[in-house]
Amino acid sequence: MYAPASTAYSVRLMRSKYLSLLLLTVMALAVVVPMQAAFAEEQPGLQVGDVLRLESAKGAARTADEEVMMRATLSMTLSVTSVNKTRVRLTVTSGQISFGDSVYTVTSGEGGGIACRFGWIALHGSAASSAGAVLRFRFEGMLHHERPGLNLAGLFGGIGDGDNRTVLRFVARLSKG
Repeated sequence: MYAPASTAYSVRLMRSKYLSLLLLTVMALAVVVPMQAAFAEEQPGLQVGDVLRLESAKGAARTADEEVMMRATLSMTLSVTSVNKTRVRLTVTSGQISFGDSVYTVTSGEGGGIACRFGWIALHGSAASSAGAVLRFRFEGMLHHERPGLNLAGLFGGIGDGDNRTVLRFVARLSKG
């Protein structure tokens, strides 16, 4: 009588192992299939020739001689000129920087960045006022990939000539198109 009880216990133990294995397989499929679908919908990375739009969501400006903060805006169109894994080279094709009553049109510029989840971006170039004054600008800061289609940059820098300089800070959205 001892042998049949041991056999019955062995059968129950094997059934519970198979049931556990089956449940683990179903749970794994429930996790893997949605992840695969999410990655399939993601856009491919940056390519040479892509056009990017950098637009400020929030911005502040302060001149060196004044303690008053002003609202600032930034809008630039960038072209991808080189991609090497996560490193990207950019050319500024057009844009506008404004703060207070001043509006500057970007005449030239370039930069680069590291495009990954927590990356970095740096841009520099020239901008001209409607009166013809040419100023140099430089911005750099962290680039953060939130989700497909949403990249944010926290930019810090300034614009000025040899005598006057305005410090600028922006939270900007970087998008394709």
